[in-house]
Amino acid sequence: MPTPAPCPGPCNTAWRKAEQGVADTGADHHLAPAWGQPVQCSACTARTRRHLTEIPELLAAVHLEAIHGTRANLTGTIGRASNPSWPGEASRILTDRIVGQMAELAADILTLRGLRPEGTEPDHTGTEGTRINRLTGQLLAHWDWAMQHHPAATESYDRDSANPGSQATSWYRAALRFTRRDTLRVQLTAPCPHCDLRTLAHDDGDTYIECRNPNCGLLLTDSEYLQHTRQLTMGSKESAAA
Repeated sequence: MPTPAPCPGPCNTAWRKAEQGVADTGADHHLAPAWGQPVQCSACTARTRRHLTEIPELLAAVHLEAIHGTRANLTGTIGRASNPSWPGEASRILTDRIVGQMAELAADILTLRGLRPEGTEPDHTGTEGTRINRLTGQLLAHWDWAMQHHPAATESYDRDSANPGSQATSWYRAALRFTRRDTLRVQLTAPCPHCDLRTLAHDDGDTYIECRNPNCGLLLTDSEYLQHTRQLTMGSKESAAA
């Protein structure tokens, strides 16, 4: 059985950053990686499975933009895209990209597993919604295998990664942004115990809470943050009693 390695997913973002700090400055850290089982950890497998499960409903919401017209971007401003050439263009482009990539990954997995002879044409029958549901079902049926045994499963979750988990997360986040549901970053209310600024936050998939102050960068586990908030609460009660 392969020797487990640190999971390439976002669960180890803080650990990889800390390891880079060791390489750059020699400063040690106390963080432990989330280990793959054997390649990607169970948390990343479960999270990306959830992302994939939500794709049909999200794409249905994206489709509504195509029916009612794409939101117009402001023109004449540096960095802003021009207005779409026809109503619904942006939603159509996004849907085509996601569905195309889903079909490519599903075909790749089935071919690798010997379940579809190479060169066989995928099934394009039915409505687009039927096709999306069919592709989602195919991917979910082989998701545990894909997350551990796909040739790209060891790749980091970068923008252009072929890692199945990275692809599912990319589709999910793109659809969330388009439908204005993207609440991936959670800003925490308690101040950082090191720099005392309200800059503690964590993103979807992060194992650690991080201070976003560039001059601090403190990392906390969930239990450390909970203990910190308890100490703040106790301090407030003592001040009030005094």
